[in-house]
Amino acid sequence: MAERNLDAELGRLREDLKQLQADLAELKRAVAEAGRAEVEGVKARLEEEARKLMLELEEAAKKLRARAEELKEEVEERPLLALAAAFGLGFLIGKVLDRR
Repeated sequence: MAERNLDAELGRLREDLKQLQADLAELKRAVAEAGRAEVEGVKARLEEEARKLMLELEEAAKKLRARAEELKEEVEERPLLALAAAFGLGFLIGKVLDRR
């Protein structure tokens, strides 16, 4: 009688172990799928941010080129003023660096 109970208990334990293995496999699959979905979401957000940054960079580059062209035109129109400004700026930078 005790042997039958032991065999029955072992049978139930084997069934429980099989069910636990199946549950763990399902849990592993679910976690992997959730991880993939999270990674895809992060990837999409990063791509969108990179696209926005590229647009901002392109806009800044356009503004910089436009300002450089304006500066070039000012120097061409008033070369002596540009030369005096460059000299003055160089003089000030030299004084500041000389103090150190």
